[in-house]
Amino acid sequence: MAASLLIGPKDRLPHVAHGDYQYANIIEAQTAVLVAAGSGVVHSVTIGVVAAGLLKLYDVASGGTTDATTEIATLSVAALTSGPFILDVAFSKGLTGVLTGAAAQVTVYFWGAPVQSSRTFGI
Repeated sequence: MAASLLIGPKDRLPHVAHGDYQYANIIEAQTAVLVAAGSGVVHSVTIGVVAAGLLKLYDVASGGTTDATTEIATLSVAALTSGPFILDVAFSKGLTGVLTGAAAQVTVYFWGAPVQSSRTFGI
């Protein structure tokens, strides 16, 4: 399967007051821009396919530098076998996720202005 990213929900805006969040389903190793620019909150992460690898989340606008100065979380995909893993951490510039591990699949639940409403694409 080729790497892909699905961001949703596509049919409505989430109702955050009722615990409804946007999600990004990240499949296979890739860098995924979840929120191009702006602030929000990363609520939680669940693992769809357990595999060796890491999910790193960065507070950075699209095209910015993903390094130790912008990193907000590092999660071991293999260690998160039961979920969800609650983060509830804020970001202010944008949200980028870097997933390593060829067979890994994770879903990030967040609130913020997404890059697109919902679209799957190959990398």
